[in-house]
Amino acid sequence: MKEMLYSTKNIDKINNLKKDLDKLAPISKEFANNLKKKFRLEFNYNSNHLEGNTLTYGQTQLLLLFDKSSGDVPVSDIEEMKAHDVALAQIEELAKDEERPLTEQFICELNKTILVKDFWKDSIDLNGNPSRKKIEIGKYKSLPNSVLLRNSEIHEYASPEETPLLMNGLIIWYRTNINIIHPVHLAAEFHYKFVCIHPFDDGNGRVARLIMNYILLRNNYPPVIIKSDDKESYLTALQKADLGDKLGLVEYIEKQQVWSLELSIKAGKGEDMEEYGDIEKEIEILKRKKLTKSTIFRTPKISYEIYLHINDDIWEPLEKFFLKFQDFFPEVKTENHVDHLKVEKTKTIRNPLSAFGDREVTIKPYEVFGHNLEEEDVSNISWIKRFLSLKSASKKIDFDIDCSVEFGDSQYKLLIVGRSTNTDNFLKRKTILFESENDYKTLFMTESVNDIIRVVSNYLVKNIQLND
Repeated sequence: MKEMLYSTKNIDKINNLKKDLDKLAPISKEFANNLKKKFRLEFNYNSNHLEGNTLTYGQTQLLLLFDKSSGDVPVSDIEEMKAHDVALAQIEELAKDEERPLTEQFICELNKTILVKDFWKDSIDLNGNPSRKKIEIGKYKSLPNSVLLRNSEIHEYASPEETPLLMNGLIIWYRTNINIIHPVHLAAEFHYKFVCIHPFDDGNGRVARLIMNYILLRNNYPPVIIKSDDKESYLTALQKADLGDKLGLVEYIEKQQVWSLELSIKAGKGEDMEEYGDIEKEIEILKRKKLTKSTIFRTPKISYEIYLHINDDIWEPLEKFFLKFQDFFPEVKTENHVDHLKVEKTKTIRNPLSAFGDREVTIKPYEVFGHNLEEEDVSNISWIKRFLSLKSASKKIDFDIDCSVEFGDSQYKLLIVGRSTNTDNFLKRKTILFESENDYKTLFMTESVNDIIRVVSNYLVKNIQLND
């Protein structure tokens, strides 16, 4: 039995989940690949997003699984994501090789991998004046890299002079305890000790999380994913550790490990790991629409297929997601609306994609929210809308999630609005949760439904807390 560095409430649960996972071994190659893909996407997206990378979850999927990019994304963010994916592969390879120990050289190589090449970065000098410094990748810092906290205090990391000795001591500490301390505690403690040193001029957070997961993988535990939308909790745990409360940080890492173990068990049983949808569905849709013109105008078929996409991949997952809140909202209602312009029935309509202009068409019905619309009606839909109405158990506050799609000539717009009503004083509040405008050439929004779910989730949780 490995030593428990800390007495925590989650460690027994982790041990029991690990036993359950081990009983499933060996899992099928298909299930193992699905799990690896899931962790790959989650870790790359979240670890980079924590540091300011702008790629959405859907764009990360598109990039890593299909080597495609979409939307207005900075090239630097694309290269950063690719480099981090290479670094993840490096720690996975090292974790499998029992003959190769963890070394300072390998840690420096990781820093070099994720940062790619030397660059200049804006900074603050010792006198508090704006400055610039050259970031030399794969090398320990040559200048202090202390940071200014939000409370205007300076947080001191190890000095450049202390760093080599402290990093050497960290590796010795790790090797001494690798077979003594519980792997989850060992990984959490290493992560914190590394962050306290902050050995590099840039990339410290990403390297800390990479090495933490190397330690877990080396001990046959799944990686820990620090979710970007939980950044405040993560930073708060680190700040409390700076004040002497390291137990809070360890318990935070344990909670993430519980999530990873439970996900791994689902994968081992062949259960669906995706709660809200996946990129393959979006890619398959894109494959069916090999549109290459610079401007694509709306047609009946395009209007209808966008409706199906929004309905199947956004509205339905949202309704399923709301079941998680059923203790707060025991009543969920859906209202649908469609607005289309009435036109005179004719079999000749304008086709902007045709070189011949007008064309003869066969009128056929399209079903939208239960309405059978003819082709001309579908072509002239101006917007479709779904209201998800949540009635609170406390009767203090109700919510509407208003999801609408507006159709233009060459673009369509998805808008998701949250409306809360305080039933005591009938005060209404409107919040735009998500807004995205897309042209008909790409047809389907690049943002993943997971991003939408996260935004809506945060909105509901915050309002429930405020009105509890």
